[in-house]
Amino acid sequence: MKLFTKLISHELISGSFYIFIGSMFANFLAFLLNLFLARSLTYADYAIFASLLSVITLASIPAGCLNPIMVKFGTDYFVKEQYEKLKTLYLSFFKFILGFCLLIIVIFSVFGVFIGDFLRIDNVWYVIVAGLAISAFYLNTLNGAFLQSLLKFKFISFLNATGGVVKLIIGVILVMLGYKAFGGLWAVFFMTFAMYLLAYLPLNKIISSKSSGKTLSLNVGEMFSYALPTFVTVLFLTSFTSTDVILVKHFFDPHLAGFYAGLSLVGKVIFYFTAPIPMVMFPLLIKRHATGRSFNNLFYLSLILVIFPSLAITAFYFAVPNFVINLFLGGREYLSVAKYLGMFGLYLTVFSMVNVCVYFFLSLHKTRIGIYVVLAAIAQILLIFSFHSNFYEVIGVSLLVSSILFIVLLYEFLRNYGSFGKLKESIAFLNNPNI
Repeated sequence: MKLFTKLISHELISGSFYIFIGSMFANFLAFLLNLFLARSLTYADYAIFASLLSVITLASIPAGCLNPIMVKFGTDYFVKEQYEKLKTLYLSFFKFILGFCLLIIVIFSVFGVFIGDFLRIDNVWYVIVAGLAISAFYLNTLNGAFLQSLLKFKFISFLNATGGVVKLIIGVILVMLGYKAFGGLWAVFFMTFAMYLLAYLPLNKIISSKSSGKTLSLNVGEMFSYALPTFVTVLFLTSFTSTDVILVKHFFDPHLAGFYAGLSLVGKVIFYFTAPIPMVMFPLLIKRHATGRSFNNLFYLSLILVIFPSLAITAFYFAVPNFVINLFLGGREYLSVAKYLGMFGLYLTVFSMVNVCVYFFLSLHKTRIGIYVVLAAIAQILLIFSFHSNFYEVIGVSLLVSSILFIVLLYEFLRNYGSFGKLKESIAFLNNPNI
């Protein structure tokens, strides 16, 4: 009990735990809604919802690239108690994102007919509602990033859980009222917009604070020099786990491509399971670096917290792949890819460690490592183009490239910040949670 208390009191572990609980609860509710929609809608209506949900997901990728930029500078100002600059930063990003959201709405309204024709959707309002959902997602990303900067991990967990509840209730009610696919789309919109509004509860103190009357200007040059390479780095890092699916869809017949998509979905459980750790680590590293505290141990600890559960899930994939496929994909013909599951889990384990390394360097403003990420992503594409006779080759390429990238990033860390001889210090928090 004493050991557990010390473990949960460490800021990385407690923050990750809160984010994990909120995310898992929200994901469970999303699963229930998806199950309800699949059973309540006709195949045609469910196809409309699923296709537009994919559009929303793709269009929201740049938001994930903006997130570390906002968190980096927001955390810097917060830990240095430069609240006026923090407010100025928020308002600057708010104006930019609000303008971008209005542009999205205009694009989806003007080109809604063409988007609908491409997706074989005859009601343009479906497309327009999807545009509104994307806009709400970007606004929510803004507030979520600043909550992360303020280290409000408990509140972020609460927001995720609340958003999941709103999404489920709105979706079920609207579908039962006969709004068909609109029910699912409006559910996504109201979920993200509700989370955006609720986030103002802790943010209001910063946003509504009185200014000193002095004209504050942010260092735009410094922000841009960080923002551009960071945006590119996160974009290519994100593409790492989707490029293989796209290329398999290109090189294999639709039936096999569907199997690989299912395999990828199950394999990514490892990434989603460990994702809260680098999410929490990122602002904590910025905080420690800005205040002159030791940060190497936090990186080691993050790697440990990612490696052990990832390897445990991977071992489970190797041991009972048929059970896992039955659990997540309902068995059937998907069982033909069960033999690849363990290897795919190994690839996602390595990629999850790469994710920790990348966010470690970005937290310290070391954006040069983006070159390695971009080159690795391009290498993955070129190698899959050359080696794709079976799924083993495709997964093997991703595993090889991500492993090399991890080794390079780890070498960069050891060369600049420490050695494995200090690894034991990373678990010293058992005796001192404040390290």
